[in-house]
Amino acid sequence: MRTLEKNKINIWYSSPSGFTDEVDEAGDYTGAKIPTYSTPTKVRMHLYPSGSEVVEQIFGKDASLDMVAVSNNVVLDRHTLLFLTEPTVGVDYSIVHDFTVDRIAKSLNTYNYGLKRRV
Repeated sequence: MRTLEKNKINIWYSSPSGFTDEVDEAGDYTGAKIPTYSTPTKVRMHLYPSGSEVVEQIFGKDASLDMVAVSNNVVLDRHTLLFLTEPTVGVDYSIVHDFTVDRIAKSLNTYNYGLKRRV
């Protein structure tokens, strides 16, 4: 029932597409890698709060998640950024996102994604 079309909302997601070298204020490389993200893609998924017994059964008792997304055809990977409103082009997506995919649980017919809110 969670994947019925009437229960879905519009969500935009952006997956990591590569890495760039981090540069400090002096223009020197720090040795750290910063992920770069693809252009956000619009999908329709079911989103619900994670405070239920069902979520505990799917992700375990120690999962500290903020929301859960469910889909039967959208495959996301870990560290994918999710947006509840359409993001503007040309901004740093890692700063303006709403959620990141923290956990993934695949069942026979669906994908369950445990989401963490941006702090």
